[in-house]
Amino acid sequence: MDYLQYVDKDSLLHRLDPRTKFCFFLAMAILTSVVKSGAALAFLFLFFLGIWISCGILPEMKKLFGQLKVLLIFIFLLWFVLGLFERPAVEGGPIFFEGQVLGLNLCFDWYDFYKGIVYALRIYLMIASFFMVLITTNFSEIILGLCKWRMPYSVSFAVGLVFQIIPIIITELKAIMEAQSSRGLEIEQCSAATKIKNYIIFSIPLLFRVIGKGHAISLAMHFYKLNFGVKRSSYKTIKASKYDAWFLLASAAAIAGTIVLSIFFYIPV
Repeated sequence: MDYLQYVDKDSLLHRLDPRTKFCFFLAMAILTSVVKSGAALAFLFLFFLGIWISCGILPEMKKLFGQLKVLLIFIFLLWFVLGLFERPAVEGGPIFFEGQVLGLNLCFDWYDFYKGIVYALRIYLMIASFFMVLITTNFSEIILGLCKWRMPYSVSFAVGLVFQIIPIIITELKAIMEAQSSRGLEIEQCSAATKIKNYIIFSIPLLFRVIGKGHAISLAMHFYKLNFGVKRSSYKTIKASKYDAWFLLASAAAIAGTIVLSIFFYIPV
């Protein structure tokens, strides 16, 4: 099973109104882009972990982490290396090395590790919130939920199509990787730097494949004479329930706790 596809389960997240999940994603995207406290992000990660375990999607989240491992390592190393060329922004932590190497002034301290971990965790939580919506909400539910917000059908369809296209792009990337691997290009059993270089190589054919997929989708919309001006009805109806209220309440508490921790345990990064 493709880890990016909708997973049909009977869990709390699956029973939620798609509008609730969309608001959750937006709130978490904003929160993770603003909060820079390691303690606050660790608390938010534990909240996410509780949702994954209770909803039975922990295996899918583990697969996501495996797919993002190279990206997260790259983000960590990027901020770690950048931190070597500057003094720590906060005092109090140990400095392991400070001096000149090859004519460059370097400062290796605890803050370099902290900054790399914080940025990697922020990116992972932001992607994970989107992924949670993706695997628990099908294409039609996203469109129907946005239409319930009085959004034009064309806008709702475009947003829903984004959620649908991203798994297609990842599937195309996997196909390109398998094709290159069959030609002898090593992907898994290599260093992190080599993996990053290979992903850059894969991005060129991926770009052309994505353009081709977009052209195919536009042709299909033209041939089937998709008319956004036609008023549409739906066999399935959606409405908020008590599960939505409890989920929003728990999310609001988690957001409040994250903000409080980010204030009391703030370390500039």
